[in-house]
Amino acid sequence: MLRVHKNIIASRAFESETLTSAVLSLLDLISDVKYTYHVEHEAVGNNLKEHRARLGLTQAQLAELTGVSRISIVSIENGRFIPTIETALRIGRALGVPAGEIFWLKDGEK
Repeated sequence: MLRVHKNIIASRAFESETLTSAVLSLLDLISDVKYTYHVEHEAVGNNLKEHRARLGLTQAQLAELTGVSRISIVSIENGRFIPTIETALRIGRALGVPAGEIFWLKDGEK
């Protein structure tokens, strides 16, 4: 991914002959990307920490079992990050429970 961004900067810099224009073009591309799942979430709840603790797993151990970083587990537990469906399913499998028992919509139903 970084290589792609470097190529974009290099090609844009060559086309426009200024690094400033290349950086501005890259910023325009980045601004179109939505990072909606890296914010506090009021619509999705989880009890990941409780399930993890029940099995006596550390965040690092769960991260290793699911193929994500420990920081991702921390962010999910704190509600700052909503995992992808694949990650939610991997977490459920690692904890031995359906993903729906760990994650739910906060619309009055769990």
